[in-house]
Parts: sequence; C-alpha cells; structure tokens
Amino acid sequence: MTVVATAVKAEAPGCCRNLPPSRTMSEVVQQLTFRKSMDLKKVIFLVAGLLFLEISSPVKACTCLLSVLQTSYCDADLVVLQVKFLEPSQKTGANSTDVVKGFKVQIIKVLKGAQTLKSQTFIDSMSGTTCEYNHDPNGFKVEYLISASIENGLLRASGCSDSMRWSALSSKQIQGVKGAYLEGCHCKIVTCYSQPCPSQPKTCIFEQYEGGDAENQTKNQVCVTKTSDECVWKNIK
Repeated sequence: MTVVATAVKAEAPGCCRNLPPSRTMSEVVQQLTFRKSMDLKKVIFLVAGLLFLEISSPVKACTCLLSVLQTSYCDADLVVLQVKFLEPSQKTGANSTDVVKGFKVQIIKVLKGAQTLKSQTFIDSMSGTTCEYNHDPNGFKVEYLISASIENGLLRASGCSDSMRWSALSSKQIQGVKGAYLEGCHCKIVTCYSQPCPSQPKTCIFEQYEGGDAENQTKNQVCVTKTSDECVWKNIK
C-alpha cells in the first residue's frame, strides 16, 4: 500500500515535515539510508587519508639527550672503550644471509666493561637505520673514546654514542673514564637549558644555558654524592 508523506506527518514530523506529498514512505527511507551511507563513506575516506599521511610521513631520526661523559660511563647498558678505527668493514650476521656493516677496530683499552671485549675486532654501526653511527672519514687509524652497547655478542655503536678523539679529551675526562666517574654513578645528571632549573634529590644540573658552567662541568668535574639526598659537582683531582 502506498502511504504519502502527509499521512505520517503526525507520527514522524522529524523525517517528513518538508517532503512533497508525492514522496512515498519507501522513498523517504531510501533517501535517509543513502545519506547515512554517504556520511559513513566520508568518515572512512577521512580515516584512510589520516592513516596514509601517518604511514607516508618521514621516519624521525633518533633523538639523543645532551649530557656529560659521566652519564655514558655510568649507564649499565653501555661499555666504554679506547679504540682505534681501522677501516669500514662488514660481517655475516646471526642469520647467515644477513650482512652487518660497521668498522674494523683495534681495542686499545676497555675502560668500562668485561676485559674479554678487548679481543673484539668489529663494531656494528647500525647501518641502514635512522640512528646509524657515521664515523669521521678522517678519523681512521686514530684513537677514539666511544661508548657502545652489546647486541647478540657484537659491539654496536649508534648515532647517540659518545665518540671523541682521544687527543681531544681533557686530562680530567681521561681520569674520569679511567675510574673517577665511578664515584658519581649513584647520582643523576639532568640537562637544564634555561633558568630556573628544577631542583631534584640526588641530582646535578648540567648547566646548558647562557652563562652556565657546562664547559667546566664537561671537561673538569664529576657529579658525586654529598649527602644521602644530595649530589654536587666537584673538580676531578
């Protein structure tokens, strides 16, 4: 049976108020269903577009926190080495089909870590990742200090590894990596870029702001425990 819109106006004023009399209830339902379908498609297209932008956006490079050499020395997951980079190299990975790119090295001294590491002759550079370690092309056959992790039995350097020519270290930094930093490993070092710097228990502030003492802290000092709840900077003797 055909029911015109005027016959149902009292029952469903929200859907039929402005419909011409010639529209049937079936047509009304079809029109509402079509509109809902179109709205759903718009939502689907919008979500798909957002997902595409997320997937296609550039991968962010690794972010490295600025701090002093003591932080790497005290990081339980890192080893610290005096090492000579000899040349770019590669070796077979854990899977026989994988090729790991890195550098052939001669380890002069293990400053922190197992002494058995001295027999290692290769450092993985995390090649092909956003946190790849890139060595100075003019820095081969030159001694460096470097912090590294150990992954699957391999030494691994990243873009966040401390890497400095041994000759560029201050005498106090050399004392630090040879053991003086160990005294401060119960303390935390937090970088502050502008004053006022937040005060925290068992923490030294790395003063990386204009007029701050960052250079002196980096080259000459160690953050050590003063009391059970306080850490302070002191000169390495």
